[in-house]
Amino acid sequence: MKFIIRNQAKISNKYLRFAKWKIRKLSSKYGKLIYSEIYVKQIATKPTMYSATVKLGVPGPDLVISAKSKNLRELWSDLSHKMKRQLQKASSRKNS
Repeated sequence: MKFIIRNQAKISNKYLRFAKWKIRKLSSKYGKLIYSEIYVKQIATKPTMYSATVKLGVPGPDLVISAKSKNLRELWSDLSHKMKRQLQKASSRKNS
Protein backbone atom coordinates (compact mmCIF):
# COMPACT_ATOMS: atom_id res chain seq x y z
CA MET A 1 0.00 0.00 0.00
CA LYS A 2 1.19 3.50 -0.80
CA PHE A 3 1.20 6.21 1.89
CA ILE A 4 1.29 9.92 1.11
CA ILE A 5 1.72 12.21 4.12
CA ARG A 6 1.41 16.00 4.05
CA ASN A 7 2.48 17.25 7.48
CA GLN A 8 1.95 21.01 7.41
CA ALA A 9 1.60 21.17 11.22
CA LYS A 10 5.15 19.90 11.86
CA ILE A 11 3.91 17.29 14.35
CA SER A 12 6.26 14.56 15.54
CA ASN A 13 6.70 11.35 13.59
CA LYS A 14 5.28 9.18 16.39
CA TYR A 15 1.78 10.40 15.57
CA LEU A 16 2.29 9.77 11.87
CA ARG A 17 3.65 6.27 12.55
CA PHE A 18 0.62 5.60 14.73
CA ALA A 19 -1.71 6.71 11.91
CA LYS A 20 0.08 4.46 9.41
CA TRP A 21 -0.05 1.53 11.84
CA LYS A 22 -3.78 2.09 12.38
CA ILE A 23 -4.47 2.22 8.64
CA ARG A 24 -2.47 -0.98 8.01
CA LYS A 25 -4.38 -2.73 10.79
CA LEU A 26 -7.76 -1.64 9.36
CA SER A 27 -6.62 -2.65 5.87
CA SER A 28 -5.83 -6.19 6.97
CA LYS A 29 -9.20 -6.49 8.70
CA TYR A 30 -11.60 -4.86 6.21
CA GLY A 31 -10.07 -5.46 2.83
CA LYS A 32 -7.55 -4.18 0.42
CA LEU A 33 -6.62 -0.52 0.50
CA ILE A 34 -4.85 0.72 -2.60
CA TYR A 35 -3.41 3.88 -1.07
CA SER A 36 -3.89 6.37 1.74
CA GLU A 37 -3.24 10.09 1.87
CA ILE A 38 -2.90 11.82 5.23
CA TYR A 39 -3.12 15.62 5.42
CA VAL A 40 -2.38 17.29 8.75
CA LYS A 41 -2.43 21.02 9.39
CA GLN A 42 -2.55 23.40 12.30
CA ILE A 43 -5.58 25.68 11.99
CA ALA A 44 -5.16 27.77 15.16
CA THR A 45 -2.31 28.66 17.49
CA LYS A 46 -3.95 29.90 20.71
CA PRO A 47 -5.19 27.30 21.66
CA THR A 48 -3.48 24.93 19.27
CA MET A 49 -6.04 23.30 16.99
CA TYR A 50 -5.25 20.55 14.49
CA SER A 51 -7.14 19.32 11.47
CA ALA A 52 -6.50 16.00 9.75
CA THR A 53 -7.97 14.52 6.60
CA VAL A 54 -7.43 10.93 5.50
CA LYS A 55 -8.25 9.79 1.98
CA LEU A 56 -8.45 6.01 1.60
CA GLY A 57 -8.25 4.50 -1.85
CA VAL A 58 -10.56 1.49 -1.95
CA PRO A 59 -12.10 -0.30 -4.92
CA GLY A 60 -14.98 1.95 -5.95
CA PRO A 61 -15.33 5.50 -4.64
CA ASP A 62 -12.56 6.74 -2.34
CA LEU A 63 -13.30 7.38 1.32
CA VAL A 64 -12.50 10.81 2.77
CA ILE A 65 -12.50 11.16 6.55
CA SER A 66 -11.66 14.33 8.48
CA ALA A 67 -11.54 15.48 12.09
CA LYS A 68 -10.45 18.47 14.20
CA SER A 69 -9.17 18.53 17.75
CA LYS A 70 -6.94 20.38 20.21
CA ASN A 71 -5.27 17.15 21.31
CA LEU A 72 -3.42 14.96 18.79
CA ARG A 73 -4.32 11.74 20.62
CA GLU A 74 -8.01 12.61 20.49
CA LEU A 75 -7.65 13.55 16.83
CA TRP A 76 -6.17 10.17 15.83
CA SER A 77 -8.62 8.30 18.04
CA ASP A 78 -11.56 10.07 16.41
CA LEU A 79 -10.15 9.45 12.93
CA SER A 80 -9.56 5.79 13.76
CA HIS A 81 -13.20 5.28 14.78
CA LYS A 82 -14.46 7.10 11.69
CA MET A 83 -12.16 5.09 9.37
CA LYS A 84 -13.33 1.83 10.94
CA ARG A 85 -16.99 2.77 10.49
CA GLN A 86 -16.51 3.86 6.86
CA LEU A 87 -14.54 0.72 5.97
CA GLN A 88 -17.25 -1.44 7.55
CA LYS A 89 -19.86 0.31 5.39
CA ALA A 90 -17.74 -0.04 2.26
CA SER A 91 -17.08 -3.74 2.83
CA SER A 92 -20.76 -4.43 3.55
CA ARG A 93 -21.75 -2.64 0.31
CA LYS A 94 -19.19 -4.66 -1.61
CA ASN A 95 -20.50 -7.95 -0.18
CA SER A 96 -24.16 -7.08 -0.85
